[in-house]
Amino acid sequence: MPLWGNTDAGNQKPKSPYQRQVREVVQLTTANVTNVAQTTITFVYNDGAGNNVANIGVAAGQYVYIYPNGPASVGGTAGNGYPAMFSSNNTVASVSGNNVILTNPTFNQLAAGVMVEFDKSISYQAGEMLSTYNRDTILITPTRIANANNTVANTGNFTTGWVHIQKKTNNDGTVRYLKETLVALANPVASNTISGNTSFGQIASGV
Repeated sequence: MPLWGNTDAGNQKPKSPYQRQVREVVQLTTANVTNVAQTTITFVYNDGAGNNVANIGVAAGQYVYIYPNGPASVGGTAGNGYPAMFSSNNTVASVSGNNVILTNPTFNQLAAGVMVEFDKSISYQAGEMLSTYNRDTILITPTRIANANNTVANTGNFTTGWVHIQKKTNNDGTVRYLKETLVALANPVASNTISGNTSFGQIASGV
């Protein structure tokens, strides 16, 4: 997998432990064909009793990732995110026996035997830097640097690329913004005006 991308999509951020949002719970295999626009997927699983995938940890709220062509290709129901790293755009709504009901329908047909991964959000302690690290990593482009209103006071100059910004309040109450360039990029491309936002407000404006 590429370690980073040059666009402001959530799954393009540097893939480091600090950025990690989710962890793997279980991987299961589809039992039959799932047609386009379906919200229910049936899995192959036998626990010797009720055959309920909830018994092995699948639960409402978990993120769903589908591998139609192996681990290198993520698709089916999750057009963003990255397994065991970034949250996807589809989650489990409920579980009934070997059926998992999704919050959003599939947008590709899934064959029998396709592997599906379920991930759980990582919970960090309140106030811990890692609890906001992903949200505080933003893409800085030449346009954002050029915008007159692109910075909060005391951020200083930016380098184009993926930048982590940390808000720091001194003992006397003054606020500083510490920045660290994680990946310098020559041609970053932003398309989402809110991708310059951090957990404590907008740092970069425009695209």
